[in-house]
Amino acid sequence: MKRSLKELKGYSLQAIDGEKGKVKNFLFDEEEWTIRYVEVELGNIFKDKRVLITKEFFGETDWDEKNFPVQLTVEMIKNSPDLDFDLPVSRKYEANLLHHYEIKPYWPETVATYAGRDSMFDPNNPFKAPKKITDEEDLNTNLRSFNEIRSYYINAIDERFGHIDDLIIDDEEWTIMYVIISTKNIVPWGKDVMLPVEIINEISYFEKEAVINLPKETIKNAPEYKPAMAINAEYEKVLYDFYGRKIIK
Repeated sequence: MKRSLKELKGYSLQAIDGEKGKVKNFLFDEEEWTIRYVEVELGNIFKDKRVLITKEFFGETDWDEKNFPVQLTVEMIKNSPDLDFDLPVSRKYEANLLHHYEIKPYWPETVATYAGRDSMFDPNNPFKAPKKITDEEDLNTNLRSFNEIRSYYINAIDERFGHIDDLIIDDEEWTIMYVIISTKNIVPWGKDVMLPVEIINEISYFEKEAVINLPKETIKNAPEYKPAMAINAEYEKVLYDFYGRKIIK
């Protein structure tokens, strides 16, 4: 089924041995549009530790009870590599984390990890643009924070407007399928609309925006999205027909 990431934030998270916490954030791979990690708050023993859990350990979410289980013990999580709150999730850190959990990296092994790059990032926010880098590739990560991009503007062909409000995932593969855009800053009675992710050309840390090669009017006039609605095959067909695209199976 298609699910809202915004809805998932705040779900109760439970380790194998019972320690409970809350879902705090999701990190996704911009190139493959797939969720890689959930960031959690997991009890008082982790108050000084930033905790990431890779999707390989996600259990079966109980959507009715709003419960998000993970197939790890508290001890396994406690012994994961430390990640400072004022640093981003670099490829170097990912490699250490996956090694701890005995998981093979999802990126090609020939990709360099660039040891020591952590110091190049803006220390004031773990997901915002560093001040001294002019090339986005220098970030050395494809990860994007769901919490961060929810404030990003939409850069259409003819105007910068609106902002990203939510991401819709396939809850089996944890793949991002759609982006929800709020157009309420155009007019007070604006609406939320949904775009297939393949329409997004780029997400930029530096400009804090999502680039879309469509005019504002096209996006603004897209079929309305309401959180309570079912994203079924019928709605998806209407959506793809509007954008003149074929549904990717």
